[in-house]
Amino acid sequence: MGDNLTAIDLGTGRTATAIATGDSHTCAILDNASIKCWGRSNEGQMGKGGKNGSNFQIGDDNNEMGNSLDAIELGNGRTATAIAAGKYHNCAILDNSSIKCWGANATGQLGLGDSDNRGDASNQMGDNLPSVDLGTGRTARGITAGDNQTCAVLDDASLKCWGSNTAGELGLGDTNN
Repeated sequence: MGDNLTAIDLGTGRTATAIATGDSHTCAILDNASIKCWGRSNEGQMGKGGKNGSNFQIGDDNNEMGNSLDAIELGNGRTATAIAAGKYHNCAILDNSSIKCWGANATGQLGLGDSDNRGDASNQMGDNLPSVDLGTGRTARGITAGDNQTCAVLDDASLKCWGSNTAGELGLGDTNN
């Protein structure tokens, strides 16, 4: 620990402003509002499907971090203001107060109305990754993720949650995902 613990290389001149950790992966928002993720990508949580295959690890070999680690594609001109990591998924609030989520989606934790993973195949990220529908005129102010669920605080101070609900963790009075 202390001076013996090596700092993570995020790229030349880059520093972190926020960090989130999932089961076997980590994501950070950098000082330029981009996101970089590293660790295991068995469900698309690295958002790099089609580049390296769908089951790989980043950060366990030389030359995988720093300038070699690409930022997550959020969409043309989009940057991140907040990040949350679940077990095998990630969600970010973007600069336009929308939310985009990627990774595992077996219980709907990405909030896209289906159970298809995102980020584990080509052409699923960036502008091809849909934003979460928060309701007419609603935007996000805060976000958090659990194992297989996600919750957001909206601009009207209401709370919306989606994903796994086997124990009522969505607070909706039922156990439906």
